[in-house]
Parts: sequence; C-alpha cells; structure tokens
Amino acid sequence: MPSNIAVTVTVGEKDYLGNIPVTFNGGSGQINVNSIQVILTRADGTTQTTTLGSDAGDIINLAGTRGTGSYAGEFDRVQVYVTMNNGMTYKVADVLRQYRSRSGSGE
Repeated sequence: MPSNIAVTVTVGEKDYLGNIPVTFNGGSGQINVNSIQVILTRADGTTQTTTLGSDAGDIINLAGTRGTGSYAGEFDRVQVYVTMNNGMTYKVADVLRQYRSRSGSGE
C-alpha cells in the first residue's frame, strides 16, 4: 500500500474464549477507504467473512477456535483487505492467532 494512502488495522490476541478483536486504526488514507473485509479461517478450515467499519477505532470481535484448556492450542488465521475508492485492494494484515488458556500456565 502506498504510504500516502496507508491505513492500519490491528489484529489483537485471541483470548481464552476464542475471541479475536480486530480494530481499524485509521491513517493518512482513511478518507479513501471504500471497504474493509476481514476473513477468519478457523483451525477446522471453516471461514467467516466480516466487514469492519472505516472510522478510526471501529472494532469487531471474531469468534475464533476455542481451545480445550491447554496452553498451546489451535491456530486461526485472520486476513484483512482494504479496498480504496480507486478500486485497488490491499492486504494490510495476515496473522495467525493461537488459543490462550485463562491461567496462561497450561495447568
């Protein structure tokens, strides 16, 4: 994405319930954003596609794979694509998020 129209999105850590927060942070190109598409691919291969708002601070919570109580759990993949008013689409995030236990100790 060219720096003059750059925007950022933060994909947060997956919590012990499997929720993954995705936040639009804005940027110099925020006014040029047409849409933001978020694709969650769960550990079992199922997918969920959601639209994220284009106002700075907009947030969605994705229902990722919930673990079984073990510290090391299943990975989910989150991809974020931003389409600008000129029709160009850019991938701005592509991350793996792992299940975290409530205690963090795995015991």
